[in-house]
Amino acid sequence: IVGDGPQREALLAMARSLGVAGHIELLGARDHAEAIAEAQAASLFVLPSVSEAFGVSYVEAMAAGVPAVGCRGEDGPEEIAASGGGIELVTPRDPAGLAERLTALLSDPARRSALAVAARATVERNFTWARCGTDTVAAYEQALGRG
Repeated sequence: IVGDGPQREALLAMARSLGVAGHIELLGARDHAEAIAEAQAASLFVLPSVSEAFGVSYVEAMAAGVPAVGCRGEDGPEEIAASGGGIELVTPRDPAGLAERLTALLSDPARRSALAVAARATVERNFTWARCGTDTVAAYEQALGRG
């Protein structure tokens, strides 16, 4: 985990209580270039949140060619998945199902590689600054009755 904050000690305590402390690294704050390098080296980006309005972090990971995993029924992950490949959706609040999907993906390098290519393509096609800017202006125009 790259980053730092007030929940660090609570996360460490939780990891210890779950018996997984030896399997995670809390790397702390990193400068921008180091944080990007860590993100790009990831096998998967996993954010099983049940309260993401959009979740730009999925798109950022996918832009780096890292496949994403999000929750079904959440607007952000659902919208991204509807735009193309590179993100897999899991049932919310189902730790066993999430673990099963992660195990399957981590055990299948060819599948992850295909998802990585699809992730990057989805972002390039649908989530560029230019495309998002145009879509935002169009939404405002429509809201103002001009579109």
